[in-house]
Amino acid sequence: MVSTMNRHPSNEKGFTLIEMIVSLILIGIVSAVAGIGLVQISEGYVFAKRNAETIQKVQIAMTRIVKELGAATAVTTPTATSVSCTRPPGPVTNAIALSGSGIQINGTTLIDNVTAFNLAYFDAAGATTATAANIRRIDITFTVTDADNHATTLTNSVNILESYW
Repeated sequence: MVSTMNRHPSNEKGFTLIEMIVSLILIGIVSAVAGIGLVQISEGYVFAKRNAETIQKVQIAMTRIVKELGAATAVTTPTATSVSCTRPPGPVTNAIALSGSGIQINGTTLIDNVTAFNLAYFDAAGATTATAANIRRIDITFTVTDADNHATTLTNSVNILESYW
């Protein structure tokens, strides 16, 4: 008598061990590629966020410096990295200077991580001047680096008000 237990039906359905291993390997490869893509996306987001924060800080600092110098009626002690100016009401005197790696107004740090800061002074005719009484325009340039050592440079010009009081 022949036993029917050792026979395999021809319509048996299922996965072989090799098919399962190949499927797991393919799923692993697809998961690794997807994971690498997600990591790159998140790193790009963090990089963009840091750069946006740096740009915003630089723009705020430049706006503050321009506002202080734009309201000035007198400039004193001009150097390449510092200036003192007087503005109404009061009058109020503000000192803007590079100190270490930060730009300060009256000793309070306005922005840090500054790698370059330059002030250029011009008279009414547009010629370079070092005489405080003749200064009518100041060109401001500074460079700031962010956490990824990406440098951002801003330049602006400010016309100095003439005092009539």
